[in-house]
Amino acid sequence: MNAKIEKTINGRAISAYPVFKGGVLPAYWSCAINNRVINKIFESAGEVFRFAENIKQH
Repeated sequence: MNAKIEKTINGRAISAYPVFKGGVLPAYWSCAINNRVINKIFESAGEVFRFAENIKQH
């Protein structure tokens, strides 16, 4: 399964993408917030969404 998971958190579009490195489970997860890729590796989709919830709004 290579599907992204999308949610809206604090008015932002959050996308979590699994990245596979030859195994059945994702090696790590990548993230985009409002279509901007975040240069950080996440252990799970849940970690992506917790990260997005904790970002301060300007």
